[in-house]
Amino acid sequence: MRYLFSSILSLNIVFYVFLILKPLNIELNFSIIEGNNLSEIFSELEEQNIYFPKAIKLIFNFSGADKKIFLGKYKIEENDSLIEIFNKIYFGKIILKKFIVSEGSKITDLFSKETVYKFCQTSNFQNNCELEGYIKPDIYFYDRESELLTILKKSIDKQNFDLNKSWERRDNKLKNFSKKEILIIASILEKEACANERKKISGVIYNRLKKNMLLQMDSTTIYGLKNFSGDLKKKDLRDSSLYNTYMHKGLPPGPISNPSKNSIFAAAQPEEHNFLYFVAKDKCSHEFSTNYDDHMRAVKKYQLNK
Repeated sequence: MRYLFSSILSLNIVFYVFLILKPLNIELNFSIIEGNNLSEIFSELEEQNIYFPKAIKLIFNFSGADKKIFLGKYKIEENDSLIEIFNKIYFGKIILKKFIVSEGSKITDLFSKETVYKFCQTSNFQNNCELEGYIKPDIYFYDRESELLTILKKSIDKQNFDLNKSWERRDNKLKNFSKKEILIIASILEKEACANERKKISGVIYNRLKKNMLLQMDSTTIYGLKNFSGDLKKKDLRDSSLYNTYMHKGLPPGPISNPSKNSIFAAAQPEEHNFLYFVAKDKCSHEFSTNYDDHMRAVKKYQLNK
């Protein structure tokens, strides 16, 4: 009798293990929203022919999982077993969306006007909520659309950290430059230079500012245009925008992109040289000149003769 009981018990255990480890061959997404309890979650899954044994339900209850359910969307994949679904719910392995802030991106490329407005209404952000330049390029993950506001704050905090650090360590000759001015220059570098020339082009910008020369940066002028066709024309260089550095001396009124950490550092630590001009030779290299005549020869060689 004892042997029979042991055999039945062993068979039940084997069957139970098989049951919870067997792939369900079901693919579906389901959501756990605020207010859902375990009973509702199990009921929703049972409607999709996913049945948890009472033992697993008891584990959920006794573990206190009912009080710390992770809200969000879950994905059940074809090869998932009951125990894997259990783990996804218990450990909150929700489906996360990827949000990419590219180096040199603009605020209008990233967030809707409504999201920016909501953020400005609920945050204590300074600078009259002018966010351009203050978004750190990185990859962020989120679940619900409402979390975009959290991402926005997180990215601003990270960008400010890099900006403060670079500004505190800025070159001694830049002591009169504000953090915002460093950020503006960094945003220009992000658009004008590849990684290998950022500090060199940074030096050109400071040299021109020191001599009270027009910066004449295409990137700033393009940023200020209401309608840009993709090809900068002579009439664009006469545009009245304050971002048109062919018409207005000094820095533009604000950043023109969201710069990387390396660009911020290059803006705070420019290379020392006497160059005042540069012209593109190819995608990631420029010819630098100390005077206008040499610059025009370089323009003729690398641009006009293409």
